[in-house]
Parts: sequence; C-alpha cells; structure tokens
Amino acid sequence: MNAHNNVKRPSNRSLDARLVLASAQLRFAARVDFLVARWLERCAANAEAAQRLFKKPTLEFGMGVGFVVSSPRWDESP
Repeated sequence: MNAHNNVKRPSNRSLDARLVLASAQLRFAARVDFLVARWLERCAANAEAAQRLFKKPTLEFGMGVGFVVSSPRWDESP
C-alpha cells in the first residue's frame, strides 16, 4: 500500500503571490460592482420619487382624456 508514502511526503503547495493578488483583485472588483449597483438603485428610486413629487397635475374627463393644468405667465416664452 502506498498510503503511508503520501503522508510522509512534504507539501509542495507554495503560496503564489500572483494568484493571491489576482484573487484579491477579483474580490475587490466584485465588491465595487455590488456597491455601484446598490448606489444606482438608490439613485433610480430617488429619481422616481422626485418625478412623482414634481409631476404636473392633470384634469381627467372620463375615458382617460386629460389636460395638463398650467398657469400661463407673461414672462414665459411659448
């Protein structure tokens, strides 16, 4: 049986700095991607809330027909 030979053999696993660096870079890039995606989601939610807040009121007259209510002012050009 060769099982006892495998146990006595010294380990040839050495720490390769290039592999460690590549792994760290991938983890860092994944974390940055996650944080940017979360930030973009928050920006989209804020933009949607702002659109609802500043939406012009409309008057609806049945069947989905509506008119935008705006007050014309003399200083605004058409």
